[in-house]
Amino acid sequence: MKGLAGTWYGQRGSRLVLSVAHDGRIEGKYHTSNDNEPHTTFDVSGMSDTRAFGGSRSVGFVVCWNNEYVNQHSVTAWSGQYQIINGEEVLATSWLLTRETAPEDDWAATMVGQDTFRRAPVGETQAGEFENRTGG
Repeated sequence: MKGLAGTWYGQRGSRLVLSVAHDGRIEGKYHTSNDNEPHTTFDVSGMSDTRAFGGSRSVGFVVCWNNEYVNQHSVTAWSGQYQIINGEEVLATSWLLTRETAPEDDWAATMVGQDTFRRAPVGETQAGEFENRTGG
């Protein structure tokens, strides 16, 4: 199995750059777009399993959406698996995004979704496959 470290691209144009220590600790940067503008770059931290099981490796990481330029008052946590599917490295995740709210609005504070990260931007690999699976 290859490694989790390196550059990953999300379905909507994000870029995730990860370093992974021998004990599974993850550090890196999340770029909300494919540029390197400081206001679109956020710190990533997390953990991964240190040994693959059945061709998969579990992984979890978090981004707090603030930096010295912007504060979105929210945090996203991704949990998923690093896998090789048909020879392609894939990071298949589910996420929870929680934004700060007043106590009476807590019911609307958290959104749930899924992201698949690949080693190349969607437009350069399976753009057609992605569009067929998502309907657009």
